[in-house]
Amino acid sequence: MSALKDGRWGLVAVQGLLFAAVAVTALLPGPLLWRSLWTGLALVILGSVGVIWSAKDLGRALTPSPVPNHQGLVARGLYRHARHPMYTALVVICLGVAVGSGTWWCYVSVALLAAFLEYKTRVEERYLLSEYEGYAEYSTRTGKFFPGVGQRVASR
Repeated sequence: MSALKDGRWGLVAVQGLLFAAVAVTALLPGPLLWRSLWTGLALVILGSVGVIWSAKDLGRALTPSPVPNHQGLVARGLYRHARHPMYTALVVICLGVAVGSGTWWCYVSVALLAAFLEYKTRVEERYLLSEYEGYAEYSTRTGKFFPGVGQRVASR
């Protein structure tokens, strides 16, 4: 079945819509939560560094699709400490936007994005487990989004 037909790129489209929702909701009027332009900017910069570093570590294995592109399992750099550091960095960027704007809806959009990325990683990891022989062992010793948090339980 082609990637287009089985919905793999649909996940990428939803992810893009959620990024757009974060941007748009940052501009909406309405109730405000905690906000700080400087803290928001610091989070955006920190997340941007994480995205660039993750992309560098992935190299040719980088793809927006949850389906591996047959470039090999990456377990070096940031990926030595977390299985999905780029997703973590993207949420940090979006959280920075929410903190900078302070809008309630922007915080909600970031929470929806984080929940979606949790779902997307579950789909992605099914592909990674079937594609790369060493992924099961790697995932039992490596945190999901943060070092030491969310290792997969070894299957028997």
